[in-house]
Amino acid sequence: MATGLVVNKTQVYFGPNTTILSSNAKVVIGNDVMFGPNVTIITGNHRTDIIGKTMISVTINEKLPENDENVVINDDVWIGANAIILKGVTIGKGSVVGAGSVVTKDVPKYSIVGGILHT
Repeated sequence: MATGLVVNKTQVYFGPNTTILSSNAKVVIGNDVMFGPNVTIITGNHRTDIIGKTMISVTINEKLPENDENVVINDDVWIGANAIILKGVTIGKGSVVGAGSVVTKDVPKYSIVGGILHT
């Protein structure tokens, strides 16, 4: 689990194999949130703009602020199996993210979303 993980105090269920990857950003999880199996949250990207330096050799200190952004999951959210939530996303209160979705933009309150959500 991530070092920047903030979980509120009531009823958060992490399904089997939930993965949270974070280096310089926070993952904030509200109350009454359910994660299906194999959900992945990733708060960052690799830096790809340093010519002549391999991506794997870029250190955390060399990352730019836009390489890592917080993920916020508000209260009463259900994230279906195998969903992927990427950096900078806020999922609004009362929302459902369908199984297998890739979420790259904010989800409004009380929404049901599925598929690949991008800007």
